[in-house]
Amino acid sequence: MTTIGEVGTLTDLGIGPAALIEDREVSAGAPIPVINPFTDREIGATREAGETVVDEAVAVAVGALPAWSQTPVAQRTAVLRATADLIDRRGERIAALVTAEMGMPVMLSTATQQVLPATVLRATADAAESFPWEETSDGATVRRVAGGVVAAITPWNMPVHQIIAKVAAALAAGCTVVLKPAEATPFDAALVRGCFLDAGLPAGALTIVNGTGPVTGQALAAHPDVAHVSFTGSVRGGKAVAAAAAESLARTTLELGGKSPAVVLPDADLDAVVPRILASGLVNSGQACNATTRLVMPSAHADRIETLIDAALARFVFGDPTAPETTHGPLASAAHARRVLDHIDQTRRVGARVIAGTGEHLDLGDCRSFVSPIVFGDLDPTASAVREEIFGPVLVVQYYRDVADAIALANDSQYGLSAEVWSAERDLAIDVAKHLDVGQIKVNGVRTRERPAVPFGGLKNSGYGRELGGAGISEFTEIQAVMA
Repeated sequence: MTTIGEVGTLTDLGIGPAALIEDREVSAGAPIPVINPFTDREIGATREAGETVVDEAVAVAVGALPAWSQTPVAQRTAVLRATADLIDRRGERIAALVTAEMGMPVMLSTATQQVLPATVLRATADAAESFPWEETSDGATVRRVAGGVVAAITPWNMPVHQIIAKVAAALAAGCTVVLKPAEATPFDAALVRGCFLDAGLPAGALTIVNGTGPVTGQALAAHPDVAHVSFTGSVRGGKAVAAAAAESLARTTLELGGKSPAVVLPDADLDAVVPRILASGLVNSGQACNATTRLVMPSAHADRIETLIDAALARFVFGDPTAPETTHGPLASAAHARRVLDHIDQTRRVGARVIAGTGEHLDLGDCRSFVSPIVFGDLDPTASAVREEIFGPVLVVQYYRDVADAIALANDSQYGLSAEVWSAERDLAIDVAKHLDVGQIKVNGVRTRERPAVPFGGLKNSGYGRELGGAGISEFTEIQAVMA
């Protein structure tokens, strides 16, 4: 295999291995093509790791666990900080890989897959250094100890950030990790692992197994020597992971997406707020679990709001994701684009009113994955566009009569991951936030990436458990009480 560092362009990355275990590349299984969604061409491939390869990776992680779990916290955090420094230095390459793999505009991939992962590593190191590893309770010494081998199963939409969010916390806790990245984004995972190893992490403490969810992911989640499975993905995938892990009573952390509301209170500055919530709802072309895809707006200002929505959409720039001026790239694949277009067609058929946008395939060169954004209104609360996570550039406006109605609309969802509240009065926004059934609420434009130690995770069908900060480390520890 041609190594990533030797490739002059991102058009021929070769056929990658089924696994990276210690200092070895394991070649096994059928190739899985990796397609650049903008060029619609194969840039490389990886291979499917089956049960035998997964067994080998987990065995290595089990063998590395005693030494790593007994490594002093100061040494573990030093590895995290050194990894952050390497990601800073190699980050341009990492961001470019993500852009090639799944079409994220380079402006966004730099911010979220280069800068943010380094920030999260340092924040995790800080959290580990202040973490309550040992406390006293009723005369007993209560210790937090490493929970064991962690299986980290990560998605394609924010690939490097999700890898770091899981792996950094698990390693800080003293666990060893077997990582299964999304099959659409395997190359950035290999580069990230290289940063960890070059920073001094023992090779057995982080292995990679490549492949699909039903094969590699299932084998990893069901492995009897895995103590904890951390999964980000769909509700259906999360249920399958939880069922597989339950066979060996492995603990699980599940982040399963959302249908997040942006609640704009009547006193908010609409001229300033509307463009920002459109940008939040359509970030990464709508392929974000915490995207504000439901806009809960005051009906008294409907005409003004819809004018502002139309103007905000007109400022988006669609095109080559490697161009710095591009704000929105293609969806991650032609197949995903077809699914999103099917959702849009279904919503049109139930009589939804189009407030702005077209929701159509954009004809840009050879690309089959561009979908223009669309904003719907006048939908019944039971409509699929209101209830389901579409994971594309599709927003819904829901108008409310008063604040109590706004809260009810925001909470009328099977999901509970994230929300935004906007108001000219910060205290009012905070009070409304306390009534929302979600795991994280951002007031007046605070961004998740600005607070890398704040716990992130959801309620209801958005899953359970938390990532980031001390709460993220705690997920991967067990409690040991010593009474003497």
